[in-house]
Amino acid sequence: MSVEQKEEYVDPESLEFSHGYTLQGDLDVSAKTRQLIAEIDKDPVQGVFILFGVWPTKQQAELIRRVWEEDSRVAVSSCTGAGKTTALVWLTYMLLLCKIDCRILITSPSFQQLNRVFNAEARKWLAKMDAQWADLFTVTRERIVLNTKKGVQIANIVTASAENEESLQGGHSENYVILGDEASAISEDVFDVLQGTLSTGIGRFVLTSNPTRSSGRFFDIFHRMKDKGDSDWSTMFFSAYDCPHIRENFIKEMINTYGKDSDQYRVRILGQFPRTSIDQFVPTDIVENAMDKQIMAGEVKQFPKICGVDIARKGDDETVFITRQGPKLMDVTVYNGLDGPEVADKLLDYWRVHNHKVVFIDAHGVGASPYDAARRLPGLKSVIRPLNVSLPSTRPNEYANVRAHLWGSMKKWLGGDVDIPYDTTLRDHIISQTYGYNGKLAYLLTAKKDMKAQGIPSPDRADALTFTFAEELNEVNTINTTKRRVVKKRRRVPGFAR
Repeated sequence: MSVEQKEEYVDPESLEFSHGYTLQGDLDVSAKTRQLIAEIDKDPVQGVFILFGVWPTKQQAELIRRVWEEDSRVAVSSCTGAGKTTALVWLTYMLLLCKIDCRILITSPSFQQLNRVFNAEARKWLAKMDAQWADLFTVTRERIVLNTKKGVQIANIVTASAENEESLQGGHSENYVILGDEASAISEDVFDVLQGTLSTGIGRFVLTSNPTRSSGRFFDIFHRMKDKGDSDWSTMFFSAYDCPHIRENFIKEMINTYGKDSDQYRVRILGQFPRTSIDQFVPTDIVENAMDKQIMAGEVKQFPKICGVDIARKGDDETVFITRQGPKLMDVTVYNGLDGPEVADKLLDYWRVHNHKVVFIDAHGVGASPYDAARRLPGLKSVIRPLNVSLPSTRPNEYANVRAHLWGSMKKWLGGDVDIPYDTTLRDHIISQTYGYNGKLAYLLTAKKDMKAQGIPSPDRADALTFTFAEELNEVNTINTTKRRVVKKRRRVPGFAR
């Protein structure tokens, strides 16, 4: 990696030392090396040159300065190739050298990012150090250790996932540091666990990422939290135009390929969040516009009330009841930990309150038990309708299956003059849904289990809302509840379970 040259060259041999240095435990080094460590602590930007023989770019230097402040909270939204991971590696080595009782957690939702990128970068820069520095460190696949005679100066490399929650906890020390790479994909629950480890001592929290998602805590740090004026986070944007090692031809290629108005240009060149995430199905702006609208209940009386029910799979998933009346989302009710009969009982009470014309429920898989119990209850029996969202869509050239078809209907609805409540969880569920294409180039949504494997919560509230558009699968505005007609329509429409 080529780096920007500092205006004035400073030879470490000519430095005058202004203060002493004491590290918990003894380092087996010369007095000169101790003095150099003191200078690194005093000026970590110059410390990069002392340790590695290069100068950071202006963007990297500013990141290093901000992180070096006690109790810093720094978030970096970066273009492609700006050297954010390199800066985190430099910080790791320097913090271990300079901060007493220092423990660092290096984390990312992606094992590949940690193993193939961060760890490889750490080994690369270890090899670039002079022997007097390199001999002080031991680098393995899971940690970077400063070799002291007493105490422990260590950086642990741990994947940021719910399965590793125990490993992410208990990092208390006098100087505790969290370095989160590709932080845009860190889930809300994992973020809360990380934040909870900073309750004692001097804590530094650093997040860097390409801004590929317009949802989640990383996005909120730059937007909602900052807009409210109550954020402790210092935010930065790394632009390709300020990176001397990014080729001008690469920037021109991105402009020619995607255009300056594209989200690809915003993310890859400017380091700015996209209007819509690269693979995001529903644009953020139409969801937030719907949250800002207010339609009075009296204005939608002519529309029937439709209920959508999404059944929890397991763990922290939610069972969600939603009521939509025309252009207004009237209610979102959430439950956790209910079995099939309990869901049916709650649903009966919910129906009695709202008097829905029809109730749609995903009766496939875990939804089978609640559906079977509900259809035996007086009242619900005549209005409940089963769905199987994995079946093929009636428009196979546009949507791969019923689930994608329903999401497409919701997306079109959200783009109109509609009102949904200010519910940030609902918003995140809607805009976190990603997609690809099948062999016919029809929309194919990312499966819930695959989203959860990436650290993205199951979009249960959004799925429940999409079920309220199941009537459109039948291309009718009303549903005849006569048993014979219902059975006939269910046979004609793949979305209805048999």
